[in-house]
Amino acid sequence: MFSSVAHLARANPFNAPHLQLVHDGLGGPCSSPVGPLGPPRRSRNLAAAAVEEYSCEYGSMKYYALCGFGGVLSCGLTHTAVVPLDLVKCRMQVDPQKYKGIFNGFSVTLKEDGVRGLAKGWAPTFIGYSMQGLCKFGFYEVFKVLYSNMLGEVCS
Repeated sequence: MFSSVAHLARANPFNAPHLQLVHDGLGGPCSSPVGPLGPPRRSRNLAAAAVEEYSCEYGSMKYYALCGFGGVLSCGLTHTAVVPLDLVKCRMQVDPQKYKGIFNGFSVTLKEDGVRGLAKGWAPTFIGYSMQGLCKFGFYEVFKVLYSNMLGEVCS
């Protein structure tokens, strides 16, 4: 069972920022240079071009901070942008006679509370989902490196 998991982990193209592609099959540091039929495989190392001043080392604290910040932006901002729709949806569930549909709900809310009425609850939404994104994106990278280092190079 664990040998198949180790093979999948070794064959994962996303386990490092520098991808190694091998012609005619998967390979890594543990594979032989000869392919299944005998001819040697050609390997190429590919890496994304990076400007040095904006780059950071994979697994560094700056890398983890940037991953966490990406989580804050992707979760916090997107969920906050949906607050007006969520507000109208909840009002429709509470009072279906007053808020008959989505468009009617928006117009009733705008007439009664103005534009600020559509933004009720944005702060807790932004803070909560930003923390979720920070933990989800940041800790994922931390534990991915931690567990892959614990597993080490697996050769069969």
